[in-house]
Amino acid sequence: MLEFLKSIFGENIKAASYEYPVETPVYIRDNYDLQLLLWDKYSCVLLSPNSHSWRLPALKKQFVNFCTLCTVPCALYLDGLTAQQRRNLIESRIPFIAESQQVYLPFWGCFFYEKCVPAPVVGESMAPGTQLVFLYLYYNVQNRNMNQTDLSKKLRLSKATCSRAIRDLVGLEIIAIKKEGTNSWVVPRFDKPEFLRKAYARMKSPVKRVIYLKGDLTGLQFLQSGVKALSSISMVGAKEYDRGLAVTTRTALTIPAEYIISKREFEDFGGLAVEVWNYDPELLSENGRVDDISLLLSLENDPDERIQMGLDEIRKKHGLPIKNDE
Repeated sequence: MLEFLKSIFGENIKAASYEYPVETPVYIRDNYDLQLLLWDKYSCVLLSPNSHSWRLPALKKQFVNFCTLCTVPCALYLDGLTAQQRRNLIESRIPFIAESQQVYLPFWGCFFYEKCVPAPVVGESMAPGTQLVFLYLYYNVQNRNMNQTDLSKKLRLSKATCSRAIRDLVGLEIIAIKKEGTNSWVVPRFDKPEFLRKAYARMKSPVKRVIYLKGDLTGLQFLQSGVKALSSISMVGAKEYDRGLAVTTRTALTIPAEYIISKREFEDFGGLAVEVWNYDPELLSENGRVDDISLLLSLENDPDERIQMGLDEIRKKHGLPIKNDE
């Protein structure tokens, strides 16, 4: 930030620590960081939200409240701004500095770079990487010390995919980013089961396609899935032709072509029905089978009443609406 401000105001500008005024309310102390900006004989207090999940109406109201407690000019310090947010702040006469090279300090000067941060576009359904990150956070909701680097390593995702997933979940107002010094923690905004209910409508089956194999394959790692996994945790009985194994796309590509048969051959002569997943089921697996929520999503639209009754046990366990009660 300072290098950018020096290019505008000169080399004499610097930042220093600043103590909260005595009467500062708790909600500002907990949700904002402070620093003092010094420029020759002038000073300005920068109020910076410590989460990316801020909303403009609340931000403006809390900023105005804080200004009444300070004896020096105040400004917001933000990571980025959309064009609409910038226009709204200027119309409201609220000073700000944004990392996207936007400066509006009417008591010092103004500078605007035309390129603003685009408003996040939230899709109707989660991308596979986003769903994987969400499910990992859901199963580990008690862990409040996770950052993007941790998630990227644990889930074997590229930094770009993990960053996009976190950005999408922030846009959905499901998670927040909590800043503590140089650390940025990924924090669920809700506890169980509300955390899952807020996201469930945007989640989809992880099954990309189903392939059929003849005989057992040695050397390949399969997880129990589908109806056969459901039968292991409910009263549902699995039939011979029910799907029962899950693999990653990468693993599916290593299966020799001579082992793959058509659905017709499978129905006539038997074999294995294998689900190819959009994300690695092993990352969320439980006792040799796929995780509850992914299993529920994979069978959600199955018309078989016995399967839906079995799925109701998962829904009840995780606080989701029971289908047979609708």
